[in-house]
Amino acid sequence: MTRLTNLTPAEKKFIDDAIAAAERAAGKKLNQPNRHIVLNRARAQIESQRYADRQRALREDERQQS
Repeated sequence: MTRLTNLTPAEKKFIDDAIAAAERAAGKKLNQPNRHIVLNRARAQIESQRYADRQRALREDERQQS
């Protein structure tokens, strides 16, 4: 997985919310390994959503052309 370099404000908020939710679930601040696990999972979800959006746009373009 490559590092996401340009995040939209909504994606940044998604990552912050994921960290906050994990800290609430743990009842304390996350240590570094657990924080990295949460960050990697959130980034993977963002990449997956970007891929789904690209595929949806391609299908929409194909539909418009036919």
